[in-house]
Amino acid sequence: MSRTDNYEHINPMLMEKLERRYLRLCRVQEELRKLDFKNAAPGTSPEDFVFSRIDFERYRKIPERDFDEFFLKGLEDFSEVFYTKNFRRSRKEIESLIIDSYNRVDRICMLRKETPMILSVMRTLETSLDEAQLIQGEDFLHLDGVIITHRDGMETKLFLSDEGALMGTFQPGGKPWTKILAR
Repeated sequence: MSRTDNYEHINPMLMEKLERRYLRLCRVQEELRKLDFKNAAPGTSPEDFVFSRIDFERYRKIPERDFDEFFLKGLEDFSEVFYTKNFRRSRKEIESLIIDSYNRVDRICMLRKETPMILSVMRTLETSLDEAQLIQGEDFLHLDGVIITHRDGMETKLFLSDEGALMGTFQPGGKPWTKILAR
């Protein structure tokens, strides 16, 4: 694979989407690292144990840049079916919920009122790996063998599988995650 430090041939919106996918994987990897099922009380279901370990505090104050780039622009990373299936609301309704639930104060987005719905939405947007296809059609064929460097210095390798799918190997926390990005 060739190293690609000059991304001018890659659409900036595509680069943003790749960065968000990487950040979601980082968040999931961080959560997985914190789980030690030996600490679960006897009789606790895995789902209840995982839920008990969620840090919802992180959704009370979000830096404005992260809020805009990840939670608002990130809405486009998921299909309309995703929103209906997970929240029984449209993407537009979820966007309104997010905007209406936060105040902007000194470049920080502060949660106005904590509700199960807004916490569920923010958590799901941050950790769901059920993203829509990254790009459509044959647009990705020129991405084979590209290495993307993320803001934190970690690299993602983009390549075409034998079946012609665009794949990405991300390295959140130094752990490789290979995902299908487009078919």
